[in-house]
Amino acid sequence: MLKNSLEAEEVVQDSFVKLWQAKERGKKQSKAWLYQVAKNQCLDLLRRRQHEMKYQQHSLLEERVARSACDELINTELSQHISDAIDELKEPYKSLIVLREISQLSYQQLAEVLDLNVQQIKVYLHRARKTLKQKLMEL
Repeated sequence: MLKNSLEAEEVVQDSFVKLWQAKERGKKQSKAWLYQVAKNQCLDLLRRRQHEMKYQQHSLLEERVARSACDELINTELSQHISDAIDELKEPYKSLIVLREISQLSYQQLAEVLDLNVQQIKVYLHRARKTLKQKLMEL
């Protein structure tokens, strides 16, 4: 009934304690009474377990909602800081970062758009990333 041997042993022990207490009071109890006591204790334990599961699920849901709201706020703030740092970059660094990292253009496409050779694109992009990293590290 409980699918847990430790809990089942505890229920059996409690049932026999109740039988012992009933005998001390002078009451004679049958096997059926003992089975009924054990069944009721199992049902009580299952109800408690179900209540605890609902409480744990509710607590986990509250925790996830709070964490999600916090993560969203952090991501919004971080996005704003990154956007501000990109806006502070000089040209062609700003264009390179936007076109490469956001628009996902290749080095060859960047070279064509900005009228630079691929080697210049790589050097400028390296400098742009380094400058952007320094600005973000200051935060």
